[in-house]
Amino acid sequence: MKQKTLIQIWGKARSGKTTTIKMIKHELEKKYINVHHTYSLPLAKGEIYEIFNCNGFVIGVSSMGDILAPHLRSHLNDCFLQCDIIIAASRVYNSVDSFLRKEAKNNNFRLIKATNYRINDSRTVQDELSQESAKHIVDLIDKIMRGII
Repeated sequence: MKQKTLIQIWGKARSGKTTTIKMIKHELEKKYINVHHTYSLPLAKGEIYEIFNCNGFVIGVSSMGDILAPHLRSHLNDCFLQCDIIIAASRVYNSVDSFLRKEAKNNNFRLIKATNYRINDSRTVQDELSQESAKHIVDLIDKIMRGII
């Protein structure tokens, strides 16, 4: 791995950021921790804040990107201290986005901003698109972990 990396999934409210981040976590578990891991759609409601070991890398995941609440700030601070790779959500140009940009710079993390695939159609179709976004971001994470990117 060349440099610690923050992958910021950003977009407007209700655009599927949390779902995509949950799917990224599941895809990482499936690829690197337990090849028999499965998950079904739709995923359970609620935000996730986790730090876990994945193939020797410490990865932090934060799906709450709407407001920079104290518990979110605390979790993200822990991520910047402990993690090699962080996946975090934010809305476009809000307090979470500002915090992530500032902390990435202060902690020498490169920042990769990504949006998930979105469609203004049924929830089922959106979940399928979010799953494809998650798989592509996991491929990106794999390249980061192998030092290719």
